[in-house]
Amino acid sequence: MYPPRRAGALTRHLRLLLILAAATGVLSAWSTTAACRVAGDPFVDPLDTPSASMPSPQTQPLLSITRAGQRLVGVGMRGLILLSDDDGKHWQQRPSPVATDLIAAAFPTPLQGWVVGHNNVVLHTADGGLSWTKQLDGRRAAIVLEADYLERIRAGDTSLQPFLDQLVLNDKAGPSLPLLSVWFKDALHGTAVGAFGMVIRTDDGGKTWHPWLDHVDNPQFLHLNAIVEIDGEIYIAAEQGALFQFDATSSRFRLVQTDYAGSFFGITGSKDVLIAYGLRGTLYRSTDRGASWHRWESPLHATVTGGVYDASHASFAFVTAAGEIAVNSAATTPLHLLHAPRPAPFTGIQTDTHGALIASSLAGPIFIGSP
Repeated sequence: MYPPRRAGALTRHLRLLLILAAATGVLSAWSTTAACRVAGDPFVDPLDTPSASMPSPQTQPLLSITRAGQRLVGVGMRGLILLSDDDGKHWQQRPSPVATDLIAAAFPTPLQGWVVGHNNVVLHTADGGLSWTKQLDGRRAAIVLEADYLERIRAGDTSLQPFLDQLVLNDKAGPSLPLLSVWFKDALHGTAVGAFGMVIRTDDGGKTWHPWLDHVDNPQFLHLNAIVEIDGEIYIAAEQGALFQFDATSSRFRLVQTDYAGSFFGITGSKDVLIAYGLRGTLYRSTDRGASWHRWESPLHATVTGGVYDASHASFAFVTAAGEIAVNSAATTPLHLLHAPRPAPFTGIQTDTHGALIASSLAGPIFIGSP
């Protein structure tokens, strides 16, 4: 019923971003820096290598931006971590203990934050992003997560065997698979999701992590691309048109059916309107708190890589890997295209403290302004 799914090196979404990066040449600075740092050494594991200090960090590939109170925190390739305390006008790079690509961040409080990325890496900060420590990586995860399931199976819960089999299969590729998204309810309780059905959970602020693959109705071990909380409800966006909603009674993520066959990369919205976004400009809308979803007319054509809801204006904004921007003035009005301040493949979008839009891109953070 739950056959293990063979792991590859990257999800389609991340392959797309890397192809775009190579095509636009934005990785050249990283490549040059990396080559200089490991000259004479055939290989330096990025899990054991601190991030390089960049002369112009605000121009480097950024994969997402999140809010930490009044502060903006951006994360990106080769361990890049950027902070801005003036709504994105200026950015400073902060040291990262790893040089692996960082994909997403979550700050349940202005000081306590977590970042996830490739190689199953989890980083933690207790000072608003000024300093970071590594809590987990793929090498340690392979040991502790498999041991967790194995102990429970030996204690009699044989229903966990397919999930252990999937972990073992994933780990055969080495510590390379990515965690793609992270969410924390507070400074203690959090969940991260990733490729091939990966789900890990902590109830002690990341001191220990446990496998949670068995808490998702995901027998195909689909890639889980994003986890978000919207008005007290927790959702997961996944590939093959799958969306999951958390059921607190059963402590499970239940599958919600859609008629979409492509990948969803995220969900944004409010208690009244939810929008899931995916490939080729696809947007799906729910007005019943995620119980049902229907295609929403979209002016976008490329993969939608980020979306944000602005509660102060009850409006949405979305960006794509082709540099498109679509916004509306209210949740009930159609989306229309905005002109990008400068061309770049967008990877995400966020609002600053005044509701203005700022995007992450493969050319660094880009201030868009008020929609």
